[in-house]
Amino acid sequence: MITKEQKQKIIYDLLAKNLPLDLLVEVKDHMEEQLEHKIDIEEKSFEIAYDEVKKSWEKDLRMVYAFRLPRKKITILHKKTNRKTEKEILLKSLKIFLPFLAITLLLSLYSKELTQNIFLVVYSIIGISGIVTAFYFNNILKTAGQSERRNISIYQRGSFLFYFGGLYVFIFNLVDFYERFDRFYRAISDLYFLDFKNFEFFPIFSTYIFVFFWLFGLFYFLNYRKTIKELQQKINLKL
Repeated sequence: MITKEQKQKIIYDLLAKNLPLDLLVEVKDHMEEQLEHKIDIEEKSFEIAYDEVKKSWEKDLRMVYAFRLPRKKITILHKKTNRKTEKEILLKSLKIFLPFLAITLLLSLYSKELTQNIFLVVYSIIGISGIVTAFYFNNILKTAGQSERRNISIYQRGSFLFYFGGLYVFIFNLVDFYERFDRFYRAISDLYFLDFKNFEFFPIFSTYIFVFFWLFGLFYFLNYRKTIKELQQKINLKL
């Protein structure tokens, strides 16, 4: 059986590894399970058992530089988890975004009005979701993207894109919507007919890029919200 003081020692050692809170709790739980087995079943002392457990985690908890700004050291486990998470969320986002991209591009060949209405509905949903989220989950949004001050979750930093993407959809897509859509439609028409004399790429880029950022950030935000709920139940996390 592990004592309260011994559990605190594990936490203290893990805090030095700059782990986000959700990953720290997960590692701590795994370590405690290993320790209980070694102490209760193998009848080893805490000191010997803890040395063995730390050795088994030595590779995963080795500190390396993260390939992101600000440049700082994180564990190999944290780095691998970030990569896996980013890949999973990117694939989820593309499964929704790419059909949306293909449908709207193809549809613009046949009906300008219908394509325009689809974009207006999508942008409105994004705008409304941002307002609703800011009202009901303001305490969560306040911590999104602030991992330097409060390192809560592996999903925390990416959640900021949900707010960022929604804000820029409002600024670049909903404000002066009809004028902006006309510029997009002219650019698409020039592209279809290979008329590059007056072709503008930015109207096409700005029409889609912030939608993708919003969608990518949405998956991060949903996971971040779920993680916060779990941490509130496990360790009584206060935002």
